[in-house]
This record gives sequence, structure tokens and C-alpha cells, in this order.
Amino acid sequence: MARILKLFCIDDLSRYPNLFYKLVYRDFFERFVGSALGFLWAILNPLVLMGMYVLLFSVILKVRLTEGGNHVDFGLYLFSGMIPWLAFQETLVKSSHVVLSYRHLIQQVQFPISFLPLHVSLSALIQEVIAILLFVLFVAQYQGVSPENLAYLLCVIPVKFLFACGFSFAIGALTVFYRDLVQLINILLMIWFFATPIVYSREMVPVRLQEFLSFNPFSAFVDFYRFAILGQGNWSWTAYLISFGIAFTVYILGRMIYHYKSRRFYQYL
Repeated sequence: MARILKLFCIDDLSRYPNLFYKLVYRDFFERFVGSALGFLWAILNPLVLMGMYVLLFSVILKVRLTEGGNHVDFGLYLFSGMIPWLAFQETLVKSSHVVLSYRHLIQQVQFPISFLPLHVSLSALIQEVIAILLFVLFVAQYQGVSPENLAYLLCVIPVKFLFACGFSFAIGALTVFYRDLVQLINILLMIWFFATPIVYSREMVPVRLQEFLSFNPFSAFVDFYRFAILGQGNWSWTAYLISFGIAFTVYILGRMIYHYKSRRFYQYL
């Protein structure tokens, strides 16, 4: 039982809840301190990025997902995939330097180091949930949403969070020993993004390459989000259980890597 509590950081969370809260609060709000728009930047930055994708792919390149589809339809399709991706991307990028950024705490005080990757993952999750709520409100006004479909988000979001946490722990540990990984993460994320059907649909991929999408675990998450919010596609409990198994495996492996590598942090920080 003690190992399970430690595996999911429950022991540290129960002993230092205020510290964890302060870390999440700092990560989420510190970036906006002193700015005129404050928290609005958390919404404006991804909106501008997604707006540029709509301009490029839908307006300039005239990509159409369906016969007679318009720019708004493409925007909804894009946003529903970008919201989970941006949270995942932010988690991995921040995790790549989170241990290095808090080296002063690790070296000077007894500090629950499991909080470092975990708090950036939760901070990204909070921002994602806010984006989902705003997006759902817009979709509800534009075309309507299904409350039954939205309920599936309660199943999907925790699994994707577990998936992101696994990578967060692994990357947070490995970048202490392999500093080039910090730069490599950005390249790998760019490749992973375009290998995921976010700015294009599965049907647009050549038949001989479509089977490779099934090997991309994030493709399933994007499909789940689109079904829950836009009602596109079908829900598959088989696909969900496979995604859960992958996410759980990634989390266990990431947690193990972090646990064993963290014993040598003091030698490299």
C-alpha cells in the first residue's frame, strides 16, 4: 500500500499540500505578474496560434474537411485537437527544465522532488480545462453540444493527464543527465504534432499510411475530444481501454525512471 501511495505521489501530497498548492499557483500565475492583461494572456496566446493555423490551412491553402465546409468548421475541428495538444506540449516543454530550474531547493532543503514534474502537469491541466470550458460555450452557441457526449471528457481528461505525467517524470529526470534533450524535445514535439491528425483528418492521409496513425497514442486522445465536444466520430470503449493501458504504462515507466534517477540529482545539479 505504501508503494502505491508513493507511486502516485499521494504520500507527499498528504504531507505537503500547501507547498504543492504554492508551486502550482506560482507556475500558473507568475508568468502574468506585472502584465496589463494578466491571465488573459493564457487565452490569447493559444487563440492567436490557432488563428494562424486557420488562416494558413483554411483560408490560404483552402483545406476543406467536408464538402461545403467553411472556415468556422475547420476552426472548430482544429481547436478541438489543439486544446489537448497544447496542454500536452506545455507539460513536456516545462518538464524538460523543471528540475534544473529548482536546483536551489533540491540542494538546500528537504524537498519532495516528485512535486516538480507533477506541478507543471497540473498547471497545464488547469489551463486546458479553462480552454475547454470556453470552447464548449462557443460550440454550444454555434452548433450545439450533447451533454451525454461531454460526459466522456470526465473519462478522457484524467487518462490524458496520466499520459502527460508519465512523460513529465521521465523527461524531468533525463534532462538532468542529458542536457541536449532539452533542445531535442522541441524537435520531437514538432514531428509528433504533424504526425497527429490535428490540422488534417484521417481521411486525408493516404490509405497506405493511415495504419501508422494507430501507432500514435495521441491520435486516440484527439478523436476522443472531438467526439465529446463536436460529436464527430464514434466512441469506442476498446480504444479507450487501450489508451488507458498505454497511459498507465507510460506513467509507471516515467515514475520509475524519475525515482531511480533522482537519487543522483545531487551529483549533477
